[in-house]
Amino acid sequence: MRYTGIQPQYFPRLHYFARILNSDAFVVRDDVQFVRKHSYPGDRIDKSYQGHTPIKQPSGRFLLTVNTKHEGRKSIAQTRVSYTHDWAGDHRKTIRNSYSRAPYFSEIYPELDQLLSMQFDTLSRLNTASILWGLLRILGEPPFSDDGVTFTHVHAVLSQRHRFRLKNIRMASETPALSEAEGLDANQKIIALCKDIGADEEYCGGTALEAYIDQEYYRKNGVRLTVQDWMCREYPQLFMEKTGFVPNLSIIDLLMNVSVSEASDILFSTE
Repeated sequence: MRYTGIQPQYFPRLHYFARILNSDAFVVRDDVQFVRKHSYPGDRIDKSYQGHTPIKQPSGRFLLTVNTKHEGRKSIAQTRVSYTHDWAGDHRKTIRNSYSRAPYFSEIYPELDQLLSMQFDTLSRLNTASILWGLLRILGEPPFSDDGVTFTHVHAVLSQRHRFRLKNIRMASETPALSEAEGLDANQKIIALCKDIGADEEYCGGTALEAYIDQEYYRKNGVRLTVQDWMCREYPQLFMEKTGFVPNLSIIDLLMNVSVSEASDILFSTE
């Protein structure tokens, strides 16, 4: 069984969806600390995308940013969203102005407007709702049930036959394997999660492999590593004559510009 665990991101980029859809089990790692920036291999500092997502405007790539409360070092599950300023209204306006001429704007925008009109107490809940919305859209299902965007709805869809591997999603903050994880390092937590769900493979990103993964520890615990090798295939975007193609933007950009079947093809075209 193939496991992948990724921090919940805000309307994640395309490689994120390609990775989780091609895993058997996806654990939303909201137990990790909230940070706005990460240190990447090669001494590069970049956004964590926990509270940002890149969309496309006539000038090129543009970041939408979520406002959070500054309460010290908290996990993503504990980080509270701030609505003192109407950032969600700003996001709705920016998305509307940026994508009003996109082929699927009339289908996608009302759903984004509905989701961003809700208020979420934590960043984990907001980001997870944006992930579940994207998953359901890619799978060709109406994203909203009577209770909003729910795990129950997503699992019911994932239990049906479709081209992707994904069958199970769970929150790390609600997983028994991590309830007594104090003192465990990053590798020990991942192995604990793999054992909890019966996984013998971790599908990880190249950044994680270089930054902290102890390959020998994985081998000793019977978990093999597979590194994602996915490249964003070019698809029609707005403003191509000004900026050219911008790869790996938010799921919003893909679903605004192409059909569900084409989006599925793009995300399925992995190694």
